[in-house]
Amino acid sequence: MSNKRSVQGVWLIERGSGRNIVSRAYANIEIDMDLIAPFLSATHTFIDKASQEELKTIDTDTNRYIWEANDYLLFVMVVSKSARVRHMRFILEYAMEEFMKNQIPADKDIEMMLKQWHGRPGQFKKFGGFIDELVSQYEVTDESLVAGKSMDCLAVYSHLFRAIMRVRTDPATRRKLVRRIKKLLKPIKEFYNFLDVVTVDSTVIEVLNIDVNNAPYKELRVALEEILKMLSQVVQETVSKKVYQTMLFKHAMPYVKSDVERLQTYAILDDVIRHLF
Repeated sequence: MSNKRSVQGVWLIERGSGRNIVSRAYANIEIDMDLIAPFLSATHTFIDKASQEELKTIDTDTNRYIWEANDYLLFVMVVSKSARVRHMRFILEYAMEEFMKNQIPADKDIEMMLKQWHGRPGQFKKFGGFIDELVSQYEVTDESLVAGKSMDCLAVYSHLFRAIMRVRTDPATRRKLVRRIKKLLKPIKEFYNFLDVVTVDSTVIEVLNIDVNNAPYKELRVALEEILKMLSQVVQETVSKKVYQTMLFKHAMPYVKSDVERLQTYAILDDVIRHLF
């Protein structure tokens, strides 16, 4: 699993007293988990009363705090801003339901249990393990989804690059075209280190060998768009308008039409329209 975790910490807090029932840190958080719990509880109470609305999220410069609450409990999760909020909230709701169903003795209700609880954290050790597993499964799944998105984007841009490179030229013009592409690609590769493995020949800019695990998705998208923009500009400046348009409608657009759903899913269709036409 990557060390770039989405979930950085989780607290289950008694809403009235601010006591910390369960706390888990996943990203080397350098704070006292027990001391922060009353602060989180007080923050929730203040905003809840001041705004007359239930607090759901708070953003800081680098992180996002997500809340889930009932009359007795407050669940807080601190996540990276790139985390998918809907899935984070699902984890909190699922964990809250699990606690209410399986952590309260059959002969008691939640209010009675909390009154009789003396703050011993070991009582809910098993539930803490449940939280660990839930978060771990999310991180692994989310990492796979992001890698899948990156692979899809690589495949789409690879098809586009190959289509553009099929522009009709004589051998001398082809060599000139490839030299210019290599020259203009160099500063882009220097800025995005994961592009070091990208190669150029007379038929393609090969991007499929990029390691998606070492290329942040957003940076990868920007880098691929930069290459598309550069490639389109170089080809238009190297061949005639008629030859360029022939390539567009003979090679590029048939691919776009055949894969338009995926291009729309990853918002690449906008890049095609903006940079190829």
